[in-house]
Amino acid sequence: MLRIILAGLAMLALLTTGFALAARSATTSQDLLFHNGVIRTASDQGVADALYMRDGEIIAVGDLDSVESAAPRGVRRFDLEGGALTPGLIEPHTHPLAAGLLGQAINLSGPHAGGRAEVMALIEQGLARGGPSPWAIAFGWDPVLLGDIDAPSLEELDALSPDQPLVSLTQMMHEAFANTAAFEASGISADTPDPEHGYFERDATGALTGRVVEVDAVSQLMSGVPTPSDAALEFILGDAYAEYARSGYTTIGITGLVGRARDPLAILETIATSPRPALNTVLYLLPEQAAHGYSLFDHARSDAVITRVAGLKLWLDGSPFVGGAATAEPYADSAFNADVLGLPPGWRGPLAIPPETALAYALEAQQSGVQMAFHVQGERAIDLALDVIDAAQRAHPQSGLHHRLEHLALATPQQIERAAELGVSLGFFPDHIGYYGHRLEAMFGAERAGRYMPIQAAMESGAMVTIHGDHPASAIDAARVMTLPVSRLTPDDATLGDTVSAEDAFAMMTINAARQLGLDDQIGSLEPGKRADLALFDRDPVQALETGGHFTAQRTWIAGRPVDQRAWSLDRLGRLLKTPPGQMTRQGALGL
Repeated sequence: MLRIILAGLAMLALLTTGFALAARSATTSQDLLFHNGVIRTASDQGVADALYMRDGEIIAVGDLDSVESAAPRGVRRFDLEGGALTPGLIEPHTHPLAAGLLGQAINLSGPHAGGRAEVMALIEQGLARGGPSPWAIAFGWDPVLLGDIDAPSLEELDALSPDQPLVSLTQMMHEAFANTAAFEASGISADTPDPEHGYFERDATGALTGRVVEVDAVSQLMSGVPTPSDAALEFILGDAYAEYARSGYTTIGITGLVGRARDPLAILETIATSPRPALNTVLYLLPEQAAHGYSLFDHARSDAVITRVAGLKLWLDGSPFVGGAATAEPYADSAFNADVLGLPPGWRGPLAIPPETALAYALEAQQSGVQMAFHVQGERAIDLALDVIDAAQRAHPQSGLHHRLEHLALATPQQIERAAELGVSLGFFPDHIGYYGHRLEAMFGAERAGRYMPIQAAMESGAMVTIHGDHPASAIDAARVMTLPVSRLTPDDATLGDTVSAEDAFAMMTINAARQLGLDDQIGSLEPGKRADLALFDRDPVQALETGGHFTAQRTWIAGRPVDQRAWSLDRLGRLLKTPPGQMTRQGALGL
């Protein structure tokens, strides 16, 4: 199998050589006048007829006559052919290394209607295909999402794969199901203490059931996965960057660089500062990375791409769909919560870290002028974040940091108002509605389900509001992320809660996201003096959102340079092919 993969990659290298050479000549900044389509500016100007860019900067936006007068005679023209030019879209909350790695996994996230037999067959097919990694990883078997399909048992996974480690991750990756070989490879037994945030589920006799719950426990399980080679990780991360670009993104905010890597920061720097980067990169460090991570990119700044470390990411609770949201009122007393989630009556979910630890991080960040991004789902976690931000701001007054609250599944009107008063930005993950909206009433009751992910209420508060895809928890698809707040359609085609306008949804992925990342003086809108970070769509996204139509990204530019959106780049391919085969097999170069 490994020889087949390498042979295929070698052939691909030969086939793409000519294209790569041609692409190099096209990556210089271009002077262009865009016309004959919609120019959606994300500014007070609204819609324009034409745009002129020069040397990577927007020079003029407006009606065709005024833009032509600002451009030199004979300037090259770009005919939009009725399409729409917008600011490059911004994904403020994502995990590209994990997204790239899980792109190599057995995909179980699609066949919901096929039932349990189809899901099991997909795992069997993936095991039969094999690969260079000694572990088999599946992704997307989610008991909450599927509902009527029972979770895999330890005995079932052992029967499928008696000797090879096998792990099936849920859609949101806060829960996993493992076979005995996976537990043994990670050094986990029935006697292993549970980590601070999460647990290894045991039955009445104390034996492992195969279920692993929440971030720390899942991370401990996955610690046994062999680390891929650096060359493979560069290849995989570069592929993920290209996927964002193909979706219309030009900037990503990485809220925690997670994924198996010897030195993930070094891998990120290599891709983010490559000669032809596909994206601007803004990084929020994990606490364990902060000691040496703030200097990342310092020696690699250029006009071609924005690379910066913005702050610190902290989890204050977990996922609602494993009982991990730290709620004010208990989860609903329902058969679904008892039978599917296994929650006892009165369950309110744990905080991920003690309040005093959260306060210490917030005080240090505020004093240092460092923005913080807090993962918060339940009301108790949101209250804790707001409390420590308030205390930090009082102790060290400093404006403009716009600390971030992320996801905010069960945010109350009072919490939203308080966040707005504190100048805190609010980032929502609308895929929760698209994936799990039909389960929320059973999980939280009608009132909380009705206000779940209260994006419109946040907009009305005057707070800075963004939306995100949290990849790999969802597929990289900007159009879907933008559509969900407008439709709020659940899997059973019901509309859950208050919808937002198409223009607001567009703003959340452009100018609002730029403000949240502290980059609105450079990107996020099409205005003279800003960078020419652009996305071209086949039709106006706002109009498509208003009419329920589809829209597709066609190409992007960063600082006026057309982005190479191919999945395979010749330089990364060459590094991968130079990796010693023994190392690839031993370290699982293409696996997780």
